[in-house]
Amino acid sequence: MYDTTKIVKLINILPKEAVARVKEPFCWNNCLWLPRFNKYGEVTTYESNIVNLKLWLRGSELTICNSLQKFYMQNNYKAFSYCQVQEAISKLNDYFDFDLYSAEVKKTAVGVVIGEQEDNTFKNWLEYKGNKPILMRNSTRIYGAHFKGTNYNIKGYDKKYQTKAESNTKLSESLIRFELEANSRHFNNRKHPIGIYTVADLVNKSKFDALADELLNIYDTIKKQPIINYQELKPKEILLLGAMKDKDSFNGLKRHHKHSYKLLRKDYSKLLDSIADIELENSIRSKVLEQINYCKNN
Repeated sequence: MYDTTKIVKLINILPKEAVARVKEPFCWNNCLWLPRFNKYGEVTTYESNIVNLKLWLRGSELTICNSLQKFYMQNNYKAFSYCQVQEAISKLNDYFDFDLYSAEVKKTAVGVVIGEQEDNTFKNWLEYKGNKPILMRNSTRIYGAHFKGTNYNIKGYDKKYQTKAESNTKLSESLIRFELEANSRHFNNRKHPIGIYTVADLVNKSKFDALADELLNIYDTIKKQPIINYQELKPKEILLLGAMKDKDSFNGLKRHHKHSYKLLRKDYSKLLDSIADIELENSIRSKVLEQINYCKNN
């Protein structure tokens, strides 16, 4: 369920090379560290990587970021369960000569992937707590949408397309990833805090479950427009939907033809109630819930 994380650890005993600010690569904690310089030729940072994770050492502060799931299984288009998370963090901890579990978690992402079409998912998102969705683009291709807040970023995107674009990996089925990426303030500064402070909290079962429940709650809070099967509609019904959804047409009717606007508004509401594919909407939510429960219980 975890994806991108940002972990920070203060190192009490630095490698002698870092203390001396050497300008050559050196090995420390099973990693090769490369120096990075400022414009004056002075060493500012040492960088390394473990699989897809990026690490940098600046002063006595070690930062680890990127996808924990990709570190463990080389992808994030499959389920990443609680037991796998435990194994992944234990595996990462084995690289170091210090206790990674006491490191501070600055940011983390939780998400699930479902088999579904984009037309039935993020393309139907209307708003989240008053915020309109922002389109995610790759050149001219719209492949997702997200809600950006001060401390969080809620995403829904075409995982099949993104995987092909990023790594040229071709997936056999259409997959949608639903994800919450947030800094620690989002989880902790609230009436009922989840309490994500250290890496140890990421493998705390009750907190893992609370994060999973938070993901489902966010999905339910997103306002979505009804999923519509246009093949079953008459032309005049499609025209009505178009007029009510188009901002200029809607405002033109409301401002200059108030009587017709009121009648058409009633017809529009009745039409939505009669054609919304509630069964499909419930099916999509069930897929999200199924994946969340799988991650919690395995």
